[in-house]
Amino acid sequence: MKDRVVEILVYIMAEMQENKQLHDIDLLHLRDRGYTTSEISAAFSWLYENMPSDGAESIRPGRAAHGSRRMLHDAEKAVLSTDAQGYLIQLGELGILDDRDIETLIERAMTSGYIGLTVQEVRELAAAVLFSRDRRAGGTGHSILNNEDTIH
Repeated sequence: MKDRVVEILVYIMAEMQENKQLHDIDLLHLRDRGYTTSEISAAFSWLYENMPSDGAESIRPGRAAHGSRRMLHDAEKAVLSTDAQGYLIQLGELGILDDRDIETLIERAMTSGYIGLTVQEVRELAAAVLFSRDRRAGGTGHSILNNEDTIH
């Protein structure tokens, strides 16, 4: 599932936050945790597709955002569990979701009809937002898993 790719992205971006370069990240740790080569490859493809290609600074997590920060309305807080709210903040701070993606995810959560969405449910929503963004932006689609790939 694509939500597993989001888990890998969180791991990679957290490692980068520790000032590691992409080539220094221990992929054996990911394989030991049960991720397939296809899932790991899809996560790295997503990263490369979303890094600036004009020589500008690459994605660097943990950087303080410029401008204002999104505050959740009480109704939005009711839809997301406290852990899910924290996870959403983490996705934004790591640079996996941008402001527009966060708004899209919150909108989908609000229209879901559920209360107290879990981290796993938010991870699934994040995967849907990330991979639909790639198609809208005319991405090459490398980060999308093939139908015959084995995933858990």
